Amino acid sequence: MKKIVNFMSKAAVLVLMLSLTGCYYDELQVEAIPDPEPGAPDISFSTEIQSIFTANDCMRCHDSGRAPDLRVGFAYAAVVPSYVTPNDPDASLLLTTLIDGHRSVNTTDLALIKAWINQGAQNN
Repeated sequence: MKKIVNFMSKAAVLVLMLSLTGCYYDELQVEAIPDPEPGAPDISFSTEIQSIFTANDCMRCHDSGRAPDLRVGFAYAAVVPSYVTPNDPDASLLLTTLIDGHRSVNTTDLALIKAWINQGAQNN
């Protein structure tokens, strides 16, 4: 009986340790990314958004063989309207996919993409 009690107490400690140190995944939410300040200057797709794709080496996978094609000169037509819904970041697959951790794009870049979408996702 003493062996059973000893085993049970060790098992209880192990279960407690595992539950306290289990995996934790903190998923970013679209709402957690700040909206741009009113009157903020227009965000340029060609210089600001395309540079995010370039800096994160997105074209390594997303080239002419894998949608969306994020190469310079092709990216805008590849993402709007298939992956971006202008003025609706919550419905934009590009942003929600990146927020879910795809390529670990930083929050500053995510905020810039969200602001560009909120500004109408212009090809400028």
